[in-house]
Amino acid sequence: MSIKYCTIGLLSFILVMIFILPMKAQWVNNPALNTKLVIDGAKPINISSVEDLKGGAFIFWEDNKSGFQNEIFFIHMDGNGKVSFNADGKKISDQMGDKFTPVVAQNLPNTAVVVWKDYSISKNGNLFAQRVYNNGNLLWQIKGVQVTPDYPDVIDYAVCSDKIGNVYISYIAKSDEFGSSYKLILQKIFVNGKIQGNINGILVDDSAGRKSISNVFADNDGGAFLFWLENQNNSTILFAQHVDSSGKQLWGKKAIALSNYNQTVLSYSVQKSDFSALYLAWQIQKSEKEIYHQLLSFSGKQLWGPGGKIATAKKGSKTNPQVLTADSTIILSWTNEINKDKDIFIQKFNIKGIHRWKEDVAVVQLPRDQFGQKLLGDGKGGAIVSWIDKRHESVRPDIYAQRISNSGKQLWGPLGIVIASHNNSEKSYPSVVSDLRGGAIAIFKEIRESKGEIYAQKIFNTGTYVSQIIGLNAVLDGDSVKVSWYSANESNGTNYDIERTVQNDNGTSQWSVAGNIKSDIISSARYYEFIDHPNEVGPLYYRIVQKDNLGNIQTSDVAKVEFFESKGKISLAQNSPNPFTDETTILFYLSEPSWIKFEFFNSHIELIKELDRQKYPKGENKVVFSGKELPTGVYFYRVQSDDFVEVRKMVLAR
Repeated sequence: MSIKYCTIGLLSFILVMIFILPMKAQWVNNPALNTKLVIDGAKPINISSVEDLKGGAFIFWEDNKSGFQNEIFFIHMDGNGKVSFNADGKKISDQMGDKFTPVVAQNLPNTAVVVWKDYSISKNGNLFAQRVYNNGNLLWQIKGVQVTPDYPDVIDYAVCSDKIGNVYISYIAKSDEFGSSYKLILQKIFVNGKIQGNINGILVDDSAGRKSISNVFADNDGGAFLFWLENQNNSTILFAQHVDSSGKQLWGKKAIALSNYNQTVLSYSVQKSDFSALYLAWQIQKSEKEIYHQLLSFSGKQLWGPGGKIATAKKGSKTNPQVLTADSTIILSWTNEINKDKDIFIQKFNIKGIHRWKEDVAVVQLPRDQFGQKLLGDGKGGAIVSWIDKRHESVRPDIYAQRISNSGKQLWGPLGIVIASHNNSEKSYPSVVSDLRGGAIAIFKEIRESKGEIYAQKIFNTGTYVSQIIGLNAVLDGDSVKVSWYSANESNGTNYDIERTVQNDNGTSQWSVAGNIKSDIISSARYYEFIDHPNEVGPLYYRIVQKDNLGNIQTSDVAKVEFFESKGKISLAQNSPNPFTDETTILFYLSEPSWIKFEFFNSHIELIKELDRQKYPKGENKVVFSGKELPTGVYFYRVQSDDFVEVRKMVLAR
């Protein structure tokens, strides 16, 4: 037996060997404990997170540690749960004055952008923005960039970034100078922190109707798509506008009304898709709340008709629409309340708005309440859903997650996977980011022993908390078999049993341990090789059983290899598959060209078929036996060549 392993960098779901990068793994494998991200917090609130595009995340929150001034703090966490700098957080600005309500966005890899309301220079407050790096550096001056002039009241704002790092901020400002007026304004900041134009920004819309809940998406051509709600004639309408890099309104001077004028929109969700359109879903007020949705082209065309389409015919009151457009996928989730129980449903649509799944899929269906769901793409055309779950009436809600496949199947069991279940504690709504490998990282606030702190929990795409075995492979290596695999996020003291089996005649398998490897360091990812010298020939099956120092066990997928020892003149393998239904293949290995004859017998040792003696070349050969016209039962095949004779049993089963 020989062993080979090395530490490698983990850049994405596919492990790529680039450089040696040992790193201390921080994830706690117990959802009742979780990984504590922030120490020495006071009362963290308004927690939000955003991916760093490298498998980690930035976390921002609002806190008053000093007791006299509210601040915005941030940390960076890599994909192993390790905080990159001081774990009590770093301020996003050194300005004196209270700072509130951080809103964040992805930027370039390893950077993020945050916008907040700052009372350092004006009693009415201004918006400021800051760009931060994963090592804690502030990239836009030590105080940030002032985004707004001294408006009387900024009541809502949103932020996004384009593919080259420029930042777009939409905000709603209320002015009472000439009677109440609500302005929607777009401000653009270049990646170097310089404002385009002047501090007043671009006026997108100005009206007497109260505006709320703005959203902004870069069009990656220097402009932006903007969305907002506006009160008109006792209704609340969802509007949209497209502004180019010069500030020109491309969808006309009058914004597009996406919802009907006789409806009141309570909330909405929107994402930019991969097919030159934006997908929206909104909740309207009726006797039972309903959800409509729409696909809006980049040219401003409502592809599913004016006013959109009703999303589901399911009975009940529908709330909290959440949309997902990752991986060229359109997915909608909502909370459905009926008979005082709340359940979360999900549905997939094509670009015409037609259901891809026959029925709306229940993420989990249990008594009492499941609500507050968030959506995340799994990289495979499906979604990861996280939510607040009150399945136990006597305790406070916990946080759960479920993965729904591309075909609408529950991949993490009918009850989902628990993310946070600590001792009847109070937990916030989770903020969830992708680990870029089909799994998720949930960040949340939890009050334990009367102290609110920030925690995280990672779940791999398999629905487990322990490290993963990825890319198992078994190949011939001379007279041996080389078994290799990758392991992600293993901990010190992790053991790997390499198990081997040969499939029996009845189709069952009994695994035996061919060898063992013990990890001696803590690593983000490692590559392993094991050389096995089996006694059997034919189809062999291998798997890896991983055991960590907490007793968690994870079993890999199975790898198959056809093994022949080349020492003898002829090596005959067991037919595969065995048992078989219609056809089965018999492999054999010749050390030199040879004349071979095959004969086939039933259970009474009666000859039922034979292949004429013929010459086969050196190396691996095969014959295919058909049992389509034979009854089920036990059969035998005999191979003859000069002084070589061998008989094997096979089973035909239907």
